[in-house]
Order: sequence, then structure tokens, then C-alpha cells
Amino acid sequence: MNRVQDFEKIQRERLPTLYEVLIQRTSQPVDLWTFYTFLSQFPYAINYLDFWVDLMAHTRLCKSYVELVTKSLINFPKENGGASTTTLDLLNALIEEGHLDLEAPGRLLKSDGQDMPFSPKLNQLLGDWKRQSGMSQDSLRRDDIALIVDEILKRRSQQDGIPQITTKQLFHSAVGLCNTYLVSPEQSERYLSNIPTETRNRIIEDIQVQQKYDIEVFDDIKNLTYQFLEMDCFPKFLSRVALHNIHDEISDWRFHSVNATNEKGKRFRGQAHISRSPFSNHTSISRIGFGLLWLGIGFWIGYVLIFLAYGRAIRVVTVVPFALGCYCIVCGMYQVDIVYSWFGVTQRLLHRHKNSSSDQDGVSAGSDHVPVLLAVFGGKRRLTRVKHPFTRQLLRKRGLWCLLLVVGATAAFTVIFSCVPGRRV
Repeated sequence: MNRVQDFEKIQRERLPTLYEVLIQRTSQPVDLWTFYTFLSQFPYAINYLDFWVDLMAHTRLCKSYVELVTKSLINFPKENGGASTTTLDLLNALIEEGHLDLEAPGRLLKSDGQDMPFSPKLNQLLGDWKRQSGMSQDSLRRDDIALIVDEILKRRSQQDGIPQITTKQLFHSAVGLCNTYLVSPEQSERYLSNIPTETRNRIIEDIQVQQKYDIEVFDDIKNLTYQFLEMDCFPKFLSRVALHNIHDEISDWRFHSVNATNEKGKRFRGQAHISRSPFSNHTSISRIGFGLLWLGIGFWIGYVLIFLAYGRAIRVVTVVPFALGCYCIVCGMYQVDIVYSWFGVTQRLLHRHKNSSSDQDGVSAGSDHVPVLLAVFGGKRRLTRVKHPFTRQLLRKRGLWCLLLVVGATAAFTVIFSCVPGRRV
């Protein structure tokens, strides 16, 4: 409980770290899904985040395997009193000779590619177990222990109904990571570029030749991936979502070929976007253009009143178009909507061409009780609450700064057009 309170207190005092985002401990708009959406506009960067997510899935699979091994090996003699005597004897022999450590079952995931010396007794027990199981006698010794443990896990999964995890699944998972991200860009679109050739070749050889699948095989590329995300990608992400609450749509055109883009455009032509409003699709340019329009109206009203020799009290009405114009221009330039910052809301990052079903899922996942009036300049269903406390405070401070600029610019224009002597033309 104290850890949770300490973490919440820290989140009120600073922006989150990359590690906190990756382990999904943060909230909108600095959460993992928003980070993923932000990186999707950079094809090579999103590949690194995809690799990290897949590597974490492989890591969880390995840890689950180790946990199942620990429980199964400890409870196997007790829960399988009527089991094969050969299996029990072989298991005890492996433990006695140190080939299988109950305190460190993770050693099953590691191998240096060399056969371990077995005693004559263990060789005999291993041969008997292979004949009983109907396996080939010339199997690699490095795989023998894993096969025995897989059989134990299989029996336990049949008894308890627990999903079975085998070394073959772990190996296929490691091979999938290798083929997807390391082998060649022609084979996979998610190929990781800018990886040192020596590191790439070593990992490929460890997996494809030596058939390793433990977590430590990917340690070097894991560190490179984290450094790249932390130093190059994450600062840009924070400056985008933590300092601004209005966002233009993200283009994902670099993910697709020309034909795929044309087919995609035909498929989504006729489907309703989240909003047809320019304030939802191109928020910055739309606000600046709308602001310039209001400034033009203010100048026109001001000059008309001046050259018609109206009194200064009447010319004060120019404060309305000047205020609207300055508000839109300042908000568009700083990408901070003042009203949004007061109410603690922000625009979600969206793709220009996004599947309606996935978009609907994103809306439902991030839906909040946002005042309907705020959707006028934000787009229907695009607004979401800023749940991260420090980000909300930061946006509020930037909103106050923008308000000062709006008030100052509006006052300057209004005073100038009100105090200039009138002259009828």
C-alpha cells in the first residue's frame, strides 16, 4: 500500500520515465498505447517498440516455464506415487548429480552448446527412459533434460488443467523474434535497422545454429532498444503529449505501398471519420486560419468605425473579434487550448486512416465524461481526460501563459483602435 502511495506521490511531482510507461504504470496521455500511437508515424522507431513488446512476451513465457518447472519438480514425487519408476529414478539422479537444480530451474533455459558429462548410471537411466518413452537413442544430450521436464509438465497439465509450456514453444518464440526482427528486411517489414552486424550475427547463430532460447541471448539488443527508445523517442513523445493538448492527425503513409494505400482509401471512402471538422483533423492550422479571419474582421470593424468618426466608447466593440482571433492564433501556435487546460482534457493521437472498429475500441477504452461543449473545437469523441497529475498541472500552467498572451495582445489591439483619433472620410 505504501508503494502505491509513494508512486502516486512521485507522479504528482514529475513526468513518467520510459520504464514506467513500458510496464504500464502510467495513465493518459502518457500511457503505453499513446506512446505506441505516437511512434507509429516513424516506421523504424515503431519496429523497436514492437520488438520490445514481443521480447517482453517471450520473457514472460520463459518465466512462466521456470515457475511451472519449479512447482512440478518439487511436487512430482508426491503427486505421482504411481508414476513410472524409471522417470522417478532418472529425476532423482539428475538432481543428485547437479544436472537439475531445484533452486535454479532457469538453468534449463541456458546452454553453451556442449554436452554435459553424464555418469554411467545416469546414461543407463537415460537410455531406459528413452526406450520406455519410444524416443530415439541418438538424441542430443543437451535436449534430454528438457524432454524429461516437458513430460513432467505434460502430466501436471493433464492433472491440473494448467496450460502446458514446453521448451519447443520457447524455441519457436525465440526463432520468431529472430526471423521477424533480425534476419532480413525482405523477409519482414519489422526488420530492425542500425543494429551492429556483429551483435546481429551472434544472436542469429545462437538461435538458429546452437538452438538457444533463453532470455540472455537478447540482452545486447534489448539494451540497444531501450537506449534508443529512451534517448531518441521518449523525449519527443513527452514534448508532444505532455506540453500540448491539441494534436494534428498522425500520418501512417510510410507503412504502406502505393497500391495498399489506394486500396485502403477505397475501403474507407464513404465511412464516417470521427469528425469532419477541420478543428479535429488539422487543429493547429485550422485555429490559426480561424484566428486570422477574426483578426481581419476586427481590423475591418476598427477601420470602419475610425473613418466614420465613431466615438471611442463604440470602437471598444473590436475587443470581441480581437479576443477571438488572438485566442485561436495563440492556441494554434502553442498547440495548447486554454479551455481544455482548465477542464483537464486533451485530444487523443489519431491516425489519418484508421479502421473504424479499432478506432471504436480506442474510443471506448479511453472514453471519459467530457463536456459536450468542448467537442466543438476538439472533434466528436476525440477528447479524453488528462489523468496523469503532473501532466495536468503542466498543461494548466501553459494554458495560463497562453491566456496572458491572449489578454495582452487583445488589450493592445483594442487600445490602439479605440484611442486613435477618428476622422470621417
